[in-house]
Amino acid sequence: MGFTKINALSLTDLFVRQVENMILSGELDVGEQLPAARELSARMGVSRPVISAGLVELEKMGFVEIHPRKGVFVADYRRKGTLETLVAIMRYNGGAMRQNEVRSLLETRSALECLCVRLVIEHAADEELETLRPILAGIETASDHEDAAGRVFHFHHEMAVLSGNTLLPLMYYSFRPESVHLWSLFCKFSGVQALYEIKRNLFDALIRRDVQDAQTQTRDVMNRAIANLSIYCG
Repeated sequence: MGFTKINALSLTDLFVRQVENMILSGELDVGEQLPAARELSARMGVSRPVISAGLVELEKMGFVEIHPRKGVFVADYRRKGTLETLVAIMRYNGGAMRQNEVRSLLETRSALECLCVRLVIEHAADEELETLRPILAGIETASDHEDAAGRVFHFHHEMAVLSGNTLLPLMYYSFRPESVHLWSLFCKFSGVQALYEIKRNLFDALIRRDVQDAQTQTRDVMNRAIANLSIYCG
């Protein structure tokens, strides 16, 4: 059976999580200097190597800047962050995304998916477009809203593959847990059939190779979601 060893978070990981949360909550402001490693070690009851390793990790994630002989300062993670920063943001507050994060995710997805549908229509062969049809059918026959959400993600990920752009499927997959979660919430409130019809209309636009209609549909769906952010926020 596929049971694997359960590993507890290390002290370094726990330190990183605590500082992450303090920054994301606003308890630590951008530009604020952190106490010296010796003081942090005493306050938190862990060794200085733990603190030092944690600060290095936080700098890699864009949360702090380390200036030799000056100290450690809270960085603006919007300017310094990486995909690891995004993971930390999504993990903050137990994975319940706040409105600003949901809005940011939807806005980013809208731009990426408008690019994606244009590239699919311009470059995918007819037989490649037809590979989306059984995935679409699976959305309509999904067993529940979570199953439907997973199938919708598969539909969009396959579109990203068909776009011919190397980065789009990788970028889309990096948002998989959050995307599936948001589609699941949409299904919960609107129903699987409504979600299926949205994707069927998009598929029809792809088959007709109507870039304007496909992009308009994509923007409309995202704009409606942004207008109803309270549905998607924990």
